[in-house]
Amino acid sequence: MRILYLGDIVGEATIEILKKHLDSIKKEWRINLVLCNAENVTKGKGLAFKHYKELKSLGIAGMSMGNHTFSKSEIKDYLEDATICIPANINTDLGKKVLYINYNNQIIALVNMLGRVFLNTPLNCPFQTMDKLLAEIKADYIIVDFHGEATSEKKAFFYDYAGKVSAIVGTHTHVQTADAQVYNNTCYISDIGMCGPKDSILGDDIESVITRFKTGVFEPLSVANGPDYLLEGVILDLGKENKIESFRKVL
Repeated sequence: MRILYLGDIVGEATIEILKKHLDSIKKEWRINLVLCNAENVTKGKGLAFKHYKELKSLGIAGMSMGNHTFSKSEIKDYLEDATICIPANINTDLGKKVLYINYNNQIIALVNMLGRVFLNTPLNCPFQTMDKLLAEIKADYIIVDFHGEATSEKKAFFYDYAGKVSAIVGTHTHVQTADAQVYNNTCYISDIGMCGPKDSILGDDIESVITRFKTGVFEPLSVANGPDYLLEGVILDLGKENKIESFRKVL
């Protein structure tokens, strides 16, 4: 099974880029299934129902989230029926801790986890949470989106669960790392990158971010405008011998 996992989608305009190019990308790379991180879609924070439906209409089979899961409160109204998994170590009964996806009679379990280092958010331990989930999950493949700041935390999670899950892909920093590897048949990368405006700072308007750093004065950030868009992620080949390769395309 060949899966394209797209990094954090930043801004509504990126959906339009995906509408134009995702089908051709799937054909070119012989993709069976598309997954994505969708926590930054609507104005850079959260996921409105309108944009969730647009991503679904593109054939994206599953979406993971992160620290901005509830930045748009309307997600609470549609989350139960959505093909979205929220971070499993958030202490809430809302949403799915595991999203099961059926493809050609094979079951993929998609899990989302939030790192605790530097995020300053009250969270349950991702390691203890994963132990509990592994005791319950019944699937052919398990993919974990570890959404976190610290590479050390992500790598520790990877080595602890290598051989127990199919893939662990890092998200949140929006910068694709060069450490894709396979260990004990578990695929890993510290961060799969982002999908959004190429000339930006993590998807946000350049001048606004520079001003905030120079002055220390908080101003709301806006998503940068094109014209060029960067699509980043990984391609996972899951089977008897799991493989991972980085994906990057400028459009």
